[in-house]
Amino acid sequence: MPTNGFDAILCPVDFSEISANALRYAAQLATCGKARVVAAYASWFEAPPYFTEGMIEDLHRQFSEAAREAEHSLTSFVNSTLGEAARSVEIRVVEGTPGDAIQKMAADVRADLIVMGTHGRTGLDRWMLGSVAERVLRQSPVPVLTVRYAPRGVIKHILAPVNDTALSRRALSVASKLASCFDATVTALHVQEAHGQDPVVNLCDWIGPEDRSRCSIRDLVRHGDPAEEIVALVSETACDLLVIGAPQRQFFEGKVLSRTALRVVRHAPCPVLSIREAE
Repeated sequence: MPTNGFDAILCPVDFSEISANALRYAAQLATCGKARVVAAYASWFEAPPYFTEGMIEDLHRQFSEAAREAEHSLTSFVNSTLGEAARSVEIRVVEGTPGDAIQKMAADVRADLIVMGTHGRTGLDRWMLGSVAERVLRQSPVPVLTVRYAPRGVIKHILAPVNDTALSRRALSVASKLASCFDATVTALHVQEAHGQDPVVNLCDWIGPEDRSRCSIRDLVRHGDPAEEIVALVSETACDLLVIGAPQRQFFEGKVLSRTALRVVRHAPCPVLSIREAE
């Protein structure tokens, strides 16, 4: 992340109101550092094996027409969502399944942030993210902001859970840069687990003077389960953004997020910016 913000923000959309909310957050974050915002839509259809050559050619013709219509619809969607701010947004319609297309597009536009809506599920799976969002969270090498709700206004209160790790410090540094841009307050929260390490004597020792000089940082220590305490604090306060270090670990041939990070992303009633370990 550059000193004053992000350089390129990719925002995949599916024309839903939730993806419109994600686009609004992307536009707001773009004001820090004057980042370029790329709104992208992925479409994909694979011909069944029994299609003849002529049927496949006709299908490609129809797909090209649908892509042009999708580009027109995407432009209208961005304009109606952002108004005047839509002028600076790039439009991309890409071919591919959403998960693969998002990763490829992020690399193509050199995005250093992905902002996407997550629909979640109802019933027994109500705390699950959408499958595409969860896949992007697992695989993306750059920070991912997951969004459900519309912005309440300019970001003014940021929560940054911390512990004594390099990734946690990196997440707090990102939070402090954003807070400096929006003149916001950062609450640095450490949750002391019942069977964790020794109690924190001075949380300020984990917060470098550079981060503290950028913005107003409030220190807070709570006790209990980290994910539960983080989500509870978000619910208790007017938190506009949660910035969390999201460590990944190898699991067979793929990657998974830490249990705490994934629970927080699934449950937090505010946008969550998941920060990756530096490559």
